[in-house]
Amino acid sequence: MNNDRKKNKKEEIQQEEEAKWLTTFNDLMTLLLTFFVLLFSMSSLDFKKMKTFQNSLQSALGILEAGKMTQVEIRPFEVESLAEEMLAEKKNIDELKDELASESSIEVAATQEGAIITFKDTLLFDSGKASINSAALPFLDKVGAMIKKTKYYVRVEGHTDDTPINTKRFPSNWELSTARAVNVVKHFVESGKVVPQRMSAAGYGESKPLFSNDTRDHKARNRRVEITLIKEEDRAKCQK
Repeated sequence: MNNDRKKNKKEEIQQEEEAKWLTTFNDLMTLLLTFFVLLFSMSSLDFKKMKTFQNSLQSALGILEAGKMTQVEIRPFEVESLAEEMLAEKKNIDELKDELASESSIEVAATQEGAIITFKDTLLFDSGKASINSAALPFLDKVGAMIKKTKYYVRVEGHTDDTPINTKRFPSNWELSTARAVNVVKHFVESGKVVPQRMSAAGYGESKPLFSNDTRDHKARNRRVEITLIKEEDRAKCQK
C-alpha cells in the first residue's frame, strides 16, 4: 500500500514538472511571436498603428492564466499597404525637393507628421504687404499639385520678425502674418489644387522666431511662410 502511494506521489510530481516545462515553453513562444510581430510592425514607421496593435495584443495576452495559449491574427497585407502608401508620400516629397532645389528661398524638410515647406517672405511678398508676388505662383502651384496627389492636410503659418508695423491695413505683425497665410490658402483653393476642407491658416507675428532678431540675416530668416503637411490621422493638429 505504501509503495503504491509513493509511486502515485512520484507520478504526480513528474506530471507537475512536465506541466511547468510546457508552461515555460508556451510563454517563450508567445514572447517570440510578440517580438517578431513588433519588429515587422516597426518597419512601417506608423507609430499610431503600432500602438493600437500593441494595446490589442496586450489585452489579448494579459488576461490569460499562465501556460494557456491564445490565437493572435496577423494580417501582413495591412502593414504592406501602409508601407507602400508611406513610400509613395516620401517619393512625392523627394520629387518636390528636386523641383524646388534651384530656388534658395524655399526649403523642404520631412517630418514625422509629413513635411514642412518654408518660403522666405521675400519670395512670396513685398515688404509690409500680403499680396502674393506673381513670380512665386509657379512654386506654389508645384506645391499644390503635390499636395493634391496625397492625403495630407495643410496648415499654412505666417511669421514675421520683431520689426513693428502700424498701417491702416495691418495695425501689427499679427494682422500681416495672418493675412499672408490666408492668401496662400486662398491661392491653393482658388487654383483648384487643394480642397478647402484640407486647409487651415494661422498667423503668429513675431512670436515664433527661428533665430534671435539680433542681425539682419536672422530677421530675414524669421520672416517666412511655413506650409506644414500633416497626415490624415494627425489632422486634429491643423486646428492648433
